[in-house]
Amino acid sequence: PDMYKKILLIKIICSLFLSMAAVAGEDSSAKTIFKTVDDFVRAETRHLPGKVIIRINQLDSRQAMRPCSQLQPFLPPGGRLWGKFSVGVRCQDETSWTLYVPVEIEVIASVVHAAQPINRGEVITAQDIVSKEANLVRIPNQAITDPAQVIGQVATTFLASGQPIRAHQLRAPHVISRGQKVQLTASGAGFYVSTEGEALAAAAEGEVVQVRNPAGRIISGIARQGGIVEIRQ
Repeated sequence: PDMYKKILLIKIICSLFLSMAAVAGEDSSAKTIFKTVDDFVRAETRHLPGKVIIRINQLDSRQAMRPCSQLQPFLPPGGRLWGKFSVGVRCQDETSWTLYVPVEIEVIASVVHAAQPINRGEVITAQDIVSKEANLVRIPNQAITDPAQVIGQVATTFLASGQPIRAHQLRAPHVISRGQKVQLTASGAGFYVSTEGEALAAAAEGEVVQVRNPAGRIISGIARQGGIVEIRQ
């Protein structure tokens, strides 16, 4: 009877050790997968402005996580590294399995906001704006983070105080107005020609604008400061 009890005790202890080893193996696999996903997301989001906060959800215990020597992370078709998404992890050795890990990121950056109401058509000055930290994931697309991209631009719509400013709400100031008398110029190797014309539309620096010359012909050129329109040869 004593010998039987000893054998039974040894079997129980061995069983416990095997169970602990299996759990340790699963934990090790889960940690490896977690690090693989974390490294992948950090590398793919390094170009984003501001501070990127990554949250990787716990793996589902029902998912097979057999040890794997060749893990390949990937973004599923149609997925994008923004807000809530999933990263796929594929095992490329003989065990051959694939699982998907839920991930969430926040992008905390300094975003330009209107410091006071800005009317449509107004040129924006440094006093009109303020920079505040915000999560880019939760605010409208094309939010501007660099004040230099806002100062001197013209609002194309009314901007309420405290509103994040987006790229499509701005335009460059016009250097030529519709109906303005402009100087049409053309130059090349050994020649320079200049004549007067009338701008048929407003245009910012570098934009293409149509001009009617004295003969009534409509010519396209590049708007420049000082009422000049350069004709490209």
